[in-house]
Amino acid sequence: MPRRLLTAIIFVLCLAAYAPPAGAADGESGLILSGSAASSVRLEIFSDFECPGCRSFFLNTIQPILRNYKDRVCVVYYEFPLDMHLYARSASRYVSAAARLGDRQKLLKLFETLFTDQDKWAQNGELEVSVAKALSPEDLNKVKNIMETDRDGIERDIDRDIQEGMDRKINATPTIFLVNAGKQERVVMPPNVKDMYTLLSWRLNGLLGQ
Repeated sequence: MPRRLLTAIIFVLCLAAYAPPAGAADGESGLILSGSAASSVRLEIFSDFECPGCRSFFLNTIQPILRNYKDRVCVVYYEFPLDMHLYARSASRYVSAAARLGDRQKLLKLFETLFTDQDKWAQNGELEVSVAKALSPEDLNKVKNIMETDRDGIERDIDRDIQEGMDRKINATPTIFLVNAGKQERVVMPPNVKDMYTLLSWRLNGLLGQ
């Protein structure tokens, strides 16, 4: 059996069926990074900005998916800052505030910069230096103002994502779910980009999950 086919089969077998909790697909939690809630294939990621594994997964796997699948796949990010990471929740606050600007490209740039600079701000908590690389001075001021005026709303957003992750028995990041054809499945290991391309292509073409 060809090595590529064997790898793909093993990867598929590593998917475990999961029954979604009520309201998991109604758009009330998570940030949509591409596509829409109506997309036929939905990729859900519970992630922590201070997690090295989350950094690698976003930069090496999710970014290529965002570029190549665009509106065909709905990519949803859920905040799941772990207690062991001192500044992860602070990073989530910036992201939640930036999401309120209503510009997906600006939000994606912030994701990229926070993950790229992870080694820097994770040492001292100086997140604003990295945030300023992703946003214009005007947008940075808007985000800081939102963090002050809608502090409670931002905390509720983060807590809601965390609670959803707890409801799904998540205890590590990144944790990935794939939703297609009325089924939600948990990917039990962070896949590399080639394996994810294979899985998404099968789903989009109706070759899997019928």
